[in-house]
Amino acid sequence: MADLTQPLFLDATVLSNFASSDSVDWLTTLLENPVAVPAVRTELKRGLEHGYGFLDRVIDQLGSEITILEVNSNTRGPDESELRSRLDPGEAESLLGAITHDGTLVTDDLAARRVAAEFDVPVTGSIGLLVLGIRRDALAVETANEWLTTWRDERGYYAPVERIEDVLSNEE
Repeated sequence: MADLTQPLFLDATVLSNFASSDSVDWLTTLLENPVAVPAVRTELKRGLEHGYGFLDRVIDQLGSEITILEVNSNTRGPDESELRSRLDPGEAESLLGAITHDGTLVTDDLAARRVAAEFDVPVTGSIGLLVLGIRRDALAVETANEWLTTWRDERGYYAPVERIEDVLSNEE
């Protein structure tokens, strides 16, 4: 996996996955320039209000370790209303940020991935970040599998693989 184009626009699902495995600090250490948009912060705060207490682990990092970046759609790129009509607010604003700042969208949302492809925006997701950590020798395969299991079994995350080795063997 090649290094990702900076900045990395993280959506709420990706951030909540890492929060649920108590690995937000690891994530912010791994990534050179992690950013979130205001809509993602709003989604995370709403999740916290609805009883997902583990989200406080990532909300505390917003604005310090994870930059909150306001996105201005007037600079260039697609019409913001077009993206908002096709995606949830966090994904739409994150994609707009990745477009206008020549960055990477970090999402597990299939619709957002498809729209990003239309605009030639690089995309990765939670599993891609695990692979990046392993490739950089910043994460053990066993730990990646533990986190993936937590996401799947405790948070209901859909993963296209059972174990991270399934992805690693496909890359070789």
